[in-house]
Amino acid sequence: MTSFNSLVIFLHVLVLFAFNSVTAKAWWGTVTFYDNWWHDDSGGTYTYQIGDSQQCINLSCYQNRITSAKWDDLVNWGAYDGKARIAFYTERNCAGKAHDWPATGVGKKDFPGNFFLDGIDNKITSFMIWQFSDQVKYTSLPCPWDFKCCLK
Repeated sequence: MTSFNSLVIFLHVLVLFAFNSVTAKAWWGTVTFYDNWWHDDSGGTYTYQIGDSQQCINLSCYQNRITSAKWDDLVNWGAYDGKARIAFYTERNCAGKAHDWPATGVGKKDFPGNFFLDGIDNKITSFMIWQFSDQVKYTSLPCPWDFKCCLK
């Protein structure tokens, strides 16, 4: 009977270990939008904190004023060659023309420094982290569409 109890305990520990190794780890990152090229903050910035992929964030307060962007501490792994991606859209609710970059951005070349080169300068209206797909799970509206936020 003690060997059976030991086996049951061992199996419980094994299952818990396996479950913990396959579940997603929590992450919390930031995406900073710039009103100037090459991440120059003299024209103002807007920073959004995000902790979930497949969430479409509508940039209602800052839409059509974004010229470059940087991000930090976003989820790294995903379905795109083992990595997650960040996508910027020209329409509300993550629709329209989209451009995407690796979410792991670590070097200057990994961040879009001039959206003019991509044809979306001052046209970005929403963004999303693609971890599992490019499908929207839910949307977020930080402030009303007719409100223009002040820049930091």
